[in-house]
Amino acid sequence: MSYYKSPEDMFSSRANRFKSDGDRHWAMAKNGHGDYHYGKARFCYEQAAANRVKAEQAHVTGATFHGASNG
Repeated sequence: MSYYKSPEDMFSSRANRFKSDGDRHWAMAKNGHGDYHYGKARFCYEQAAANRVKAEQAHVTGATFHGASNG
């Protein structure tokens, strides 16, 4: 049994996590905790966008996880 119901669900969850991490890094950068956080925020937002695209592709194609074979 998979943790996620479908690849679409998995990629959507990843996108949501990257978005929240990006928001956190952006806030830290804006509050003077260093330019490092701007770069991390940019990376997180890029990954969120990429995972949103993958989730949409999984939805359109009807992708599913393959079950383990018993043989």
